[in-house]
Parts: sequence; structure tokens; C-alpha cells
Amino acid sequence: MAPTLILPQTFQAVSDAVLLAQAQKKELAVTSGAYHNTSGSSYTKEGILVDLSKLNTVKVDAVKRVAYVQGGARFRQVEEAAIKFGLAMPAGTVSDVGVAGLTVGGGIGWLSGQHGLVIDNLISATVVIANGDILNASAAENSDLFWGIRGGGSNFGIVVEFVFQLHEQREEVYSTSLIFAGDRLPLVVQQINRWTGKQTPTEAGSLIFFNDPATGQTMIEWFGVKNGSEEEGKAAFEGFSELGPLRNTSGMIPYEKLNTMMDKYVVTGVNNRLHWGTFLERLDLKPFKKTLEAFNNLDGAAKEKSTVTFEFYHHDKVSSLGIEETAFAHRAPVYNALVAVQWDTATASFDASETVRSIAEKITAATGNTDLGYANYADNVATLKSKTDVYAKQAFGVNYQRMTQVKKAYDPTGVFNRWFSITPAL
Repeated sequence: MAPTLILPQTFQAVSDAVLLAQAQKKELAVTSGAYHNTSGSSYTKEGILVDLSKLNTVKVDAVKRVAYVQGGARFRQVEEAAIKFGLAMPAGTVSDVGVAGLTVGGGIGWLSGQHGLVIDNLISATVVIANGDILNASAAENSDLFWGIRGGGSNFGIVVEFVFQLHEQREEVYSTSLIFAGDRLPLVVQQINRWTGKQTPTEAGSLIFFNDPATGQTMIEWFGVKNGSEEEGKAAFEGFSELGPLRNTSGMIPYEKLNTMMDKYVVTGVNNRLHWGTFLERLDLKPFKKTLEAFNNLDGAAKEKSTVTFEFYHHDKVSSLGIEETAFAHRAPVYNALVAVQWDTATASFDASETVRSIAEKITAATGNTDLGYANYADNVATLKSKTDVYAKQAFGVNYQRMTQVKKAYDPTGVFNRWFSITPAL
């Protein structure tokens, strides 16, 4: 069966859809119109699916350095609109990601070392809650709701508009893409350790394990970003370029192109990807070797378009806020890892859930970490109904109890239950 699709073009129409789902006793799911995943957190098979893609206006007030962004917009729209005025904000690492989902889950991006998480740049939001009311949420108004949507996901309502703080941004940044054979991994990890020891807030990087379609071999890419000049960028990443990459694509790029550089690793479409996240507290070689081993052992269909990505941004800005200042509970100085199993829906014949789990468990076994880490990466458990509270408690940590009170105030019957659903306080 297919869901009942609603494409609202006004905030009131979103409110009407929320009330309709309850009146018809149907499951409610919300999507920004960007890509879906197999977990079903932004999809429903038989209920009502509210697609916000028609609510996608982005307006920039260059004088106040503020962006007004509707819930169906994608971050490439924000970047393209803001950079015209020499402004920007953290915006994830791929261009097609929806603003709403990334933001309410926390939001990590290339500029997080300088400006923190996406939620740390949120000034206010307009939210449709379970009873249909359309509320403004900010530090001064409905502050408990504002606290909850900054990291608590879709638990408290549908955010139909965000107001973000923008920052001065240079027109071009330096990027370096270095492709290595898998056997160079120890040298690359050694250099990552050297680099992170002197990393500045204007530098970020990712290490990506991927399949070379021409040879079927596992390759690794080091992708580095310096929010500075070409001279500064070359100096920051020269240690990587000296390791003998098979391919070196480095130089200055327009800022708005930055978030398109990882698009090549994203398979677009509906229900053809599954994520699992974990993290590293230390940069030992073992978890990277286990990743390479696990990736090499994938069968053809599972390996063809899948990736494992380790992220390295400067931690101080994100960690400068206390864990309880927002609902986002993972501000410790760790390095996130994302296992992304992706496939062609027409040809896939493997168990994606088991595949993503097996890779992630090999990494976590090498690190000893059992925490979920960054909740936006934990698709595989985000909608497990039988264990919802177990995983929600892991996702939200010390903030979980307060979140149950916020849930009681704004969604007492659990209408919004597609992503780490919280049980309302009694």
C-alpha cells in the first residue's frame, strides 16, 4: 500500500495534515522532500506522509546576517543564497540534504569547527505541534520547545521554518581530494594523527572507504578542507599529499561547491540506503584496519555503492556548550563514523540491515564504544518500536528525562513517533 501524500504550501495546511492523521487514526510521517532511507523515519507505507518540499523558500537578511529557511528547503539553497552576501553557516557535508532533518538532529558540517553545530546557529523556529497549534520557539518564547528541537529530532512537532544566524564567509576555500590504495591506510592514519594534533578550527577532513568500480578494489579517499587561502591549505595538508596518492585533486573552489564534493558517494532515490553511526575517542589504527577488512569482505552488490566515512572537525566550538544546554547530548571531543550501505533498488539482493550492522559492530568491537553516537547517523535503530526507549535513552543520554517532560507538553499522545520516539512523562 502507498501512503496518503500531502504537499502543503502553507503552515496552516501542515497543521491540517497533523489533525487529519489523528482524526483518521493513521500513522504520520514527515519528509522535507530530500532522500529517504530504509529505516522509515521519514516515510510511512500506509499512513499520511507530509512532504514539505513545496515549503522551500530561503530568504537572507544580509544586514542582520540572518537566514529564514522553510522546512522543505535543502542546504544547497541556503548556501547559494547566503554566499551571495559573503555569508554562511554549518550545513552538513552533502548538498541535497534537507534542512529540517539535519537541523533537528544536531547538524554537523564543514564549518562546525568555527561555528558549532547547525542547532547552535538556530535563533528561532516555527513549529506545528500535535494539537495543530503553530508556535514560535526561541530562547524567549516556548523555550522548552526550543530546547527540545535542538537535537531532539521530530519528537515535538514539525518545524516549518527556521531562523539561522549567518557568519562572514570567504568566497573560495581550499579543498584536497587524495585517493589511496587500501595498503596505504597505516600511513594515512599516522598522518591524520599528526594533523589533528595541530588542526585549527578552520580545517576539517574526512576519510572515506569506497569501492573502485573499475577494479572492485577498496580504496580510501582523504578529503580535507581549509577555510582559507591556497597557501594555507597546501601547508595544512602537505603531509597527506606526500604519501603518494594515486590521484591528487586539490585547489581553490567556490564555497558553495564545497558541499557538493561528497555528493558522488550518495545514492539518490527512495528506500535504498541505511546508515549506522559510531565514533572514535582515539585515532588508533585498529578500527580503521577492521573497517578495511569488513569492507573488503562485502559481496559485490553490498560493496558496489556503499561507503564508510570517518569525520574530523575541530572539537572546541561544539564542546564549548554544556551537554544539557540543548537536547543534543553528544558534544564530547570524538570523531564520528558513518557506515552507509547503499544499493540499486532494481538489483539488490542482500540484507542491508545485517550488512550495516556487521560493519559497525566490527568498528565498535575495535574501539570498545557501545554508545550510539551521533543520532542522525543511527538509522538502523531509529524506528525500532520494540526498543524505542532503549535507543532513545542512548541517543539523548542525560537529556532524556527532561525530554519526556517536553514531550508531555507538546505531544502527549505520541503523534510524532518516527525517530527515536520518546515516551511522554506521566
